[in-house]
Amino acid sequence: MFSVKSIQAEYGDSLLVSYGNSPDALHHMLIDGGTKATLGYLLAVLEQHCTDGRLRLEALVITHFDRDHIDGIIELLRSPPLWLEVSDVWFNGHKHLVQNDVLGAREGDELTELIEDHYPWNAAFGGKAIKSDLPSTVLSGGLRVWVVSPNQPSLTKLATKWPEFEDEGNRLGDRLGADDTWPPGDFSMVASRPFKKDDSVANGSSIALMLEFNGKLVLLTGDAHPDVVVNGLAIHGLDPRPTVSLLKLSHHGSKGNTSEQLLKAIHCERFLISTNGDRFKHPDVAMLARILKIQANPTFVFNHAVERTLWWQDVPDGWPQFQSIYPIADEPFVQVDC
Repeated sequence: MFSVKSIQAEYGDSLLVSYGNSPDALHHMLIDGGTKATLGYLLAVLEQHCTDGRLRLEALVITHFDRDHIDGIIELLRSPPLWLEVSDVWFNGHKHLVQNDVLGAREGDELTELIEDHYPWNAAFGGKAIKSDLPSTVLSGGLRVWVVSPNQPSLTKLATKWPEFEDEGNRLGDRLGADDTWPPGDFSMVASRPFKKDDSVANGSSIALMLEFNGKLVLLTGDAHPDVVVNGLAIHGLDPRPTVSLLKLSHHGSKGNTSEQLLKAIHCERFLISTNGDRFKHPDVAMLARILKIQANPTFVFNHAVERTLWWQDVPDGWPQFQSIYPIADEPFVQVDC
């Protein structure tokens, strides 16, 4: 079994990866925790996977510093349930960015303190920064993990801004999809809109992972920049065009975070979009048109069934065919079996 549950995290991300050769002996990795409001759903989903009253996370991954990814984790770690065990936390904190770092008051943020005081930190990588030039690692249970973002230049940029920026990737100016209307208009016009890469330093530092279990690949990109991910794939020899069972679209389906270059670097037919459309009005119409321009009859997987995502329940007039999947009934997640 190899599956990804995308937990309803408002406009953020929270993914539970489960894998194993027997349904009774699964291993788990949690990637991000969404906003503060995600905590109830996050706990409910995690508790469902307890075995004999315990749940062990082989890795708790915090992709980057933006609040729609970390706030739910902070809430979880403030008062972790007694049944939860975390084997390793993967997060690039300030101490991983600056040599001989001495944490000051500003840098000694709550998340850093919660990790340092209680959990192994980047242990799978020798306690060093997690970046794309590191060798792959294999977690307990046989999940192979390649880091394909960030690279060293992205971390260097983050280091220079760390004391100043706060939620830099989530500012009002990042409302990339705010002008989208429905119906979306002529497909060829929308699909030909030029690509302009997201320039957020926080997003550029996002951890993106290629996962492999029993020959199946999954690419989970956080909010990463597409050129960094493409280079990361090449560094690890994950080209040309590996077949990927699922691509989690970067930055909730923003048009500035998944390029044609990235879409052509892999072969993928299923695309996960984690957002309820609030605040930044993702996913962008141009982003999904870009996919349809390259991939015939793809499947879009949404973790929220709300107005913005339900736009894609039916194929607009004149647009290429696709399928859409939404959560079942009242489940606070959507699951993709890989």
